[in-house]
Amino acid sequence: MDSLGKKISELCNQHYNQLPKKGKPATNQWTVLSAVVMEHSGIYTVITMATGTKCVGENQKCPHVVSDSHAEVLCLRLFRLFLLEDMMRCLRSEESFCLERGSGCQFVVKKNVYFHFYSSCVMCGDATISQTLPDPAENKIADNKGVGDKKRPATQATPPPQTKHVKLDETSRTGAKSLLLDDFQSDTLKNRSWRRTSVLRTKPGRGPVCLSLSCSDKLMKRQFLGIQGGLLSRFLSHPIRFSSFSIGGEFCLDSVKRALFDRLPDNTIVQPPVYKVEDIFVNSVSNCRSRCKDAEVQSTSSSILWLKRGEEFQHLASVKGKIQGATKSSSWTKTMLPICRTAMLHKAWSLNSLLENGDSLPENTQMVPFEEDNFSEQYQLFKSKSWYSVKKQEFCGHFEGWNRKMSRLIFSSIESNDITKK
Repeated sequence: MDSLGKKISELCNQHYNQLPKKGKPATNQWTVLSAVVMEHSGIYTVITMATGTKCVGENQKCPHVVSDSHAEVLCLRLFRLFLLEDMMRCLRSEESFCLERGSGCQFVVKKNVYFHFYSSCVMCGDATISQTLPDPAENKIADNKGVGDKKRPATQATPPPQTKHVKLDETSRTGAKSLLLDDFQSDTLKNRSWRRTSVLRTKPGRGPVCLSLSCSDKLMKRQFLGIQGGLLSRFLSHPIRFSSFSIGGEFCLDSVKRALFDRLPDNTIVQPPVYKVEDIFVNSVSNCRSRCKDAEVQSTSSSILWLKRGEEFQHLASVKGKIQGATKSSSWTKTMLPICRTAMLHKAWSLNSLLENGDSLPENTQMVPFEEDNFSEQYQLFKSKSWYSVKKQEFCGHFEGWNRKMSRLIFSSIESNDITKK
């Protein structure tokens, strides 16, 4: 185990153990932990941390609900919020963590600042599919139906031998469904689409239908387009990428590299190191089973969201993409998380107004979800006027299935006089 990966793993787990119990799983429950660690001049600091294993169904998606609550995705969303707030610190001439003013309305990452990603287990999707040696039993000639173990008559022609194929380790096979149309419509054991590698996949699980792509696919996309996302691309001159990945538990290192890097359309992007670290996360599935012995274990439905804010921090617990404790009668303005699309879009517009006009948005400006299944022109405006749109076209041209996902009530409008700003 490499020293850097071990150092990051121990730092993240020590940080998690010091967090309050709010949002943490019970004794017989397990979860996944992810974190982003910032390195500045040799000093390592946890800036975002999240736990989670759940997603909401397609019928529950809306702009003010976080549809994908896997720890890796929540951690990326928190990182974008961290960048947004750091940009605001720069505008207020306060001491920032990782950014400084560049030319025009853009920001740049400070020198000697790097970002490292940690996950307590391998991400779902393509990274979980590993290869083993061919299975001799699968290459034997099968007897005809009804013949049994009897010898084949001499007059019967011997069928051609079956083509050997690389067997995939079924202990590490993924439950994520291939996004290829033929596989998606008939994803059975006979179809063997779970054997395919380097294809886009949805989230695994037996819950409501969810078309969110796997964490392997999303991390691959972010490593190509930048972990800052589309909204913040217009404020940055270059994409921000992780400098290393530290992953706990048992997994195939080659499979992770294939899932995150080898599938990318541009092979000129420098591949960061991937460290395989020991599973020391107290609430991992393996440690949970060891602790509970014969008792039944299950994944927790709650998530933790932790964000560093100056000398302070924000610690939230969420369930089904909303703040924990939210009821059906609660207003969505009180239940939405600060990393949902509605909240992030509003913060991005506020920042853009400060940069271009020197003033913030009106007090009565708020995000309101559309009634129809269409996209917000304002949301697309942020992505179209930057280098991000060109890189995304290249990415989606290489992965045609990415645009095949079902789109439902995802984006928000900008103006409303009915809701006052909190």
